[in-house]
Amino acid sequence: MNVISKTLKFTLGLAVGAGVGAVAAMLLAPTSGKVNREQIKARLDEVMKAGEEAQHERERELQKYWEEQIEVKYEEEKKK
Repeated sequence: MNVISKTLKFTLGLAVGAGVGAVAAMLLAPTSGKVNREQIKARLDEVMKAGEEAQHERERELQKYWEEQIEVKYEEEKKK
């Protein structure tokens, strides 16, 4: 087996194991299904918000970098 095949099998096994673990945790949790769903939704909302904030921050960083590069090119052209 090559490395890619082994990696794919491991990743698939990890995903299946995580899914089975999540289902087992929900079935054995001491809280009701409604509370679990609300908690999961709240956590997913937090993760999505954090992801969006990270995305916007990265976009600002890239915009600033791009503007700096344009300024450098402009200065170089100006010197010629």
